[in-house]
Amino acid sequence: MMNAIKTFFIGIVWLLTHTVQGQSLCYDDDPARFIPEKLVDYTHIEAHISVLESEQRVDGKVLFQFMEIRNDVDSVVLLAPGFIIKAVSVDSNQVIWYLTDQHLVVKLPSKRNTKKMHNLEINYTVNPKADLYFIGWDDSSNTKRKQIWAHRPFGWLPFANDRLTMDMYFTFNQKYQVFSNGERKSVVTNNDGTKTWHYQLAKEHPFFSTALIIGDYNWKEFIASTGVPVELWYYPDRAEDVNSTYMFMDEMMSFCETEFGVPYPYATYRQAPVADYLYAGMETTTSTVFGDFLHIDGRAFWERNYVNVNIHELSHNWFGNDISHLRGKDVWLTESFATYYAKLFERSVFGENYYQWERQKEYQRVMKAADNDQFAVGNSRGGTERWYPKGSLVLDMLRDEMGDENFKKAITYYLKNNHGSEVWTADFQKAIYESTGMSMDWFFDQWIERGGEPHYRIQYEDNGVGLLVKIEQIQDVTPTRPLFRAKLNFEVGYVDGSRKTYSFKNEQKEQLVIIPKDMPILYLLFDPGNRLLKKETFIRGLNDRFDQLLNTPKMIDRYRALLDLRDVPVSDKRDVYLLAESKNSFHLIKEEILKQLATDTTMEAITLFGKSLHSDDVLVRRAALQYAGMNHLQLKDEMIECLKDTSYSNIILALKKLKEIDPKNLENYLKLTANEKGFPGLNVRIAWLELAVNSGKKKHLVELKNYVSNRFDFKTRINAIEALSNLNHFDDQLCLNLVEAAFYWNFRLSQVAIKSLKDYSQNDERGKKIKELILLSDQNPVAKQKFLDQLH
Repeated sequence: MMNAIKTFFIGIVWLLTHTVQGQSLCYDDDPARFIPEKLVDYTHIEAHISVLESEQRVDGKVLFQFMEIRNDVDSVVLLAPGFIIKAVSVDSNQVIWYLTDQHLVVKLPSKRNTKKMHNLEINYTVNPKADLYFIGWDDSSNTKRKQIWAHRPFGWLPFANDRLTMDMYFTFNQKYQVFSNGERKSVVTNNDGTKTWHYQLAKEHPFFSTALIIGDYNWKEFIASTGVPVELWYYPDRAEDVNSTYMFMDEMMSFCETEFGVPYPYATYRQAPVADYLYAGMETTTSTVFGDFLHIDGRAFWERNYVNVNIHELSHNWFGNDISHLRGKDVWLTESFATYYAKLFERSVFGENYYQWERQKEYQRVMKAADNDQFAVGNSRGGTERWYPKGSLVLDMLRDEMGDENFKKAITYYLKNNHGSEVWTADFQKAIYESTGMSMDWFFDQWIERGGEPHYRIQYEDNGVGLLVKIEQIQDVTPTRPLFRAKLNFEVGYVDGSRKTYSFKNEQKEQLVIIPKDMPILYLLFDPGNRLLKKETFIRGLNDRFDQLLNTPKMIDRYRALLDLRDVPVSDKRDVYLLAESKNSFHLIKEEILKQLATDTTMEAITLFGKSLHSDDVLVRRAALQYAGMNHLQLKDEMIECLKDTSYSNIILALKKLKEIDPKNLENYLKLTANEKGFPGLNVRIAWLELAVNSGKKKHLVELKNYVSNRFDFKTRINAIEALSNLNHFDDQLCLNLVEAAFYWNFRLSQVAIKSLKDYSQNDERGKKIKELILLSDQNPVAKQKFLDQLH
């Protein structure tokens, strides 16, 4: 191998390049690359909405104000699926209108003043089929929370995609609270047992970013240190969990204003949890909606906490609401920025290692997506993994390329100069140029407009004078994905403990560089800090990888060395791993070492597992429980201690591990955890019930099956469905609940229910019962047939 390098290197002292000549450059097509046409300019909506929970109906009177902006328009079109229109007028005059399958088309009067502001009034009623969800109202046991919520206006308000101001009046049962966008101007008690809540948004915002929540809530008010009024809504029976849910709220507001260089753009900010939420959170303007599985108690913080989602959605008030993206291919301008700043905030409160852990998780998601397709960040088909984690990593690289000062200057300029408007990618590029003089067109072309990632193969030899390093880009090169341009950094660590970084510009297929050898070298590290989004194949010896693990200053580089050592036999790395574990405090390193030493039966490795089970770090304890096996039977007492862990997940892991290694004492372990419920989704209780039933305690089946019914939240139902599937239990009542869940609008629940029904259908008798109940359900025939097709 080194002979080949020497041959390649003949006659060159410093640098040799080989380029691919004559490439024609082109781009992937994007169906959403065009700016959508606009018929009129909507400027304001005044809506009077009454919601009737018993009929799952909305009665509305909506007044839009709009200006004509072109002379070839004789109609306006609004999304109105399933609406029953009672009356339509323009400037108080009745007009011709008609409904299509999804839209309301309104003919404008032929004689009108095209230069004046027009008023479009629509009176309607609708039973929303989607987008406005009625939850718990059909539960006569009152187990499930009663709520009505929507994080978008589709289906319950006539909708046109525009930026406008709002006055929203909602009338509902006075026992419940109403949450929406903007300032709450008044709450009026009516004579019929209802209240009318008036919310006003005086600044323009994207109309699609409109929310409505109705339910039983209280809220905590405070003035942020930046001066913004904040409301933190919560369930009255969960008042003690407000602080654990909304941790760092004041710090988040200060972080955003400082980092962006622009004040919060609206008059108020509020948040509320909702039941059976489809996602983690949604950034409706001034008013974030999030899943109540993130309305956590203190013990659930390390299951999944709300910090990342909270700051992500808050950031959207700048990136997404005050400035909204214009085209489908510009979604990254909204989502990548919010994802990027969320992890920066987490670095500010949890530290550099936590930030690098977040980046590593982003990297894993990006590389997994790359196995399926190569769509770009700036492509409407890029999908979640490109708009969120990849875009976030790309912004890391952009900041590295520009420098902190220039990057922050460009962000502030971009936000100020595009305030209250719709933008596309070119607007951000222009802001960078106008504020810093830097042309980053090559960067946007490579990382935003084109997909893919480079794959570098690195190999080197010490020739006595220096390190001779061969760099190759070995990914597929195509007209749409040419070779990558990047500054490649190499960190050299010396035996005296010092280190130095050498940088080389690379945009070639093959390149050779020399790194001077000023003193004896301990290690060579490619891309210190793992800043470049890439795949890498670093060809080097075992001791070189050990030196990286033991001597590099950054946690993430030590972790990368561990990943590169996965295939090395345990006996060859045990001693080095034990030393590395003692020198590192962050859980990511310790977890990977435990994983790789899990099968090691030596006393040293078993002692490490015992120490880890006593760790103060909940995630280290979790890793030890996860990777422990039969060779760790002597650590039974340490695992029993974990049955009282502060973490719900750790209790579940401890229960299952003890059942595996010491099944004869399972009943004792169940007694020790009989009163644990867990969160979210009663996770400990349902795991407990599964183990109890599996051990012969069939009486607990009744409770476990009960949690599949629609009286419980979707997380609880999912946990119960999976537990019963593991037990291979099937009966008519379970089947009925599974069919109902399979048709439920929450796709996370329906997917699990459908999978369970598919598995049960492998048995002919069960499959016959499932088909019978599907046909008897009250779903429409098309939905029934589609479902039956999925089962087969």
